[in-house]
Amino acid sequence: MNWTNLLIIFAMSIAIFFVYSIVNINYLSKLKVSKWTVLVVSLVFLFIGLIIPAYTDNLIIHYIPTAIFVFFFLWYSDLSGLSKIGAPKNRTAATNTTTIRPKAKPNKLKYVDEKDIVKSEEIKGKNKLFKKKQK
Repeated sequence: MNWTNLLIIFAMSIAIFFVYSIVNINYLSKLKVSKWTVLVVSLVFLFIGLIIPAYTDNLIIHYIPTAIFVFFFLWYSDLSGLSKIGAPKNRTAATNTTTIRPKAKPNKLKYVDEKDIVKSEEIKGKNKLFKKKQK
């Protein structure tokens, strides 16, 4: 392989990615297509790209089915979520915003302080829980 073929492949890969990005934003994101049909179409173009060099010697015609395969495979990777592997996850969506609170039990006092108990004159003698020491 000489340098011209390498430069053609490099330029074609940049062009395919640029065209795919533009078409994906404007058109492909609005289409509802099964990811498996896109994968089958891309594999068909891959096999066509393997067969074409046996019939012609034109270098550009060799790369066209491969370029179409790469385009469809990029679309398949977007549809199946392969392009999001390794990307940082959204923390706000992952955390649960609702908190689970225990049911209130009004007749159960966990911590009782003397200042929290309401004292009146008639109840003062009956409250044996907090007796003050008399001197």
